[in-house]
Amino acid sequence: MYPRKLSWIFTILSVMVLLGASSLLFLSFQRLDYTWDFAFLKDYFWEPTSGKPGLILQGLWGTFYISLLSIVGGSVIGLLLGLVMICPEPLARKSATVFVDVFRNTPVLVQLYVMYFIVGTALELSPEMAGILTLSLFCSAYVADIFRANVLEFDKGQWDAARAMGLHQGQIALYIMAPQILRRMLPALVGQFVSLVKDSSLVSVISVNDLTKSALNVIAVSFRSFETWFVIAIIYCLLNYALSSYGRYLERRLRVGLYG
Repeated sequence: MYPRKLSWIFTILSVMVLLGASSLLFLSFQRLDYTWDFAFLKDYFWEPTSGKPGLILQGLWGTFYISLLSIVGGSVIGLLLGLVMICPEPLARKSATVFVDVFRNTPVLVQLYVMYFIVGTALELSPEMAGILTLSLFCSAYVADIFRANVLEFDKGQWDAARAMGLHQGQIALYIMAPQILRRMLPALVGQFVSLVKDSSLVSVISVNDLTKSALNVIAVSFRSFETWFVIAIIYCLLNYALSSYGRYLERRLRVGLYG
């Protein structure tokens, strides 16, 4: 616990930073010679003539399912890669490590171009499938490294104690290792998933109908980029806030399950 005097200092500094950032944002909007009009966007959320979702809601659905499939695919592939990275067989372990290093140290945009224009052309992949596959492989590299690091940090004394109690390897992995490793992995995984949702905007460069692509289409018709990007940024923020909040909820549940 911080001393009361020190906590007050942190409170004052936080208020000063918030006031400064708010003042800077307000002055920036005041000095911008631009007439704001957000009302035109309502027709792009819901089309009044057809009674169907507009471009923005269609793009939101595209971002949602692309991100969801990429998170699921990346998690499954990443866990398998993580197991290979800690296996005793040297060739498999080094191959998995090279895969992780390549996907972690190259830009997602470059991976997307290679997957779509080279691999996708050879395998006749659709733009959506190329985007999902690229994001899944990119995500799997981080998931694998997170899993490997947490497994290697597991207390070996607990393993020995469980073996002494007569538990076999499957029971130890399922009932002792898995809950603790998952709880430790969760904050890093949620951060990676949030980053993946933002990276999903890159699939717009290969004409995938996501939120960013919808925003570009709206701007091409309305010529109002400020309002459009402002609203799109808020939608991305709400998506990631919901994901982060659910991650914190799971973290609390796991903590209660282990120690409550």
